[in-house]
Amino acid sequence: MTRCSALVALLLAAAPVAAQPPRDSTRAVRPVLPPDRWLGADKAKHFFMAGFTAAAGFSAARLAGLDRRPALGMAAGLAATISMGKEVRDRRVTGRFSARDLVADALGAAAYAALLARTAR
Repeated sequence: MTRCSALVALLLAAAPVAAQPPRDSTRAVRPVLPPDRWLGADKAKHFFMAGFTAAAGFSAARLAGLDRRPALGMAAGLAATISMGKEVRDRRVTGRFSARDLVADALGAAAYAALLARTAR
């Protein structure tokens, strides 16, 4: 097993597992959801958590011996995968899949990737 495939396996094993839907979904009561606004604390959380995920993925890839460019690609892929998984989970649990959350995630991951691309090491 190469370092890259070992790293990918480790990151996938550490990713949170999506919640299972209730066994009897006809009886499940879903909460009333607040409006999905473009600006708000939720979008800031998505921005920073996606950026943190990208930075952690980049650091892990560099630690595993990948060059900068492949490490950035892996970081972006990891952030996108975790973000999409979160929204799929939200859809299952709350009934809302938010494209606005994904936009905030993409902006956060891109901002952190731009910073990481400019680092010296």
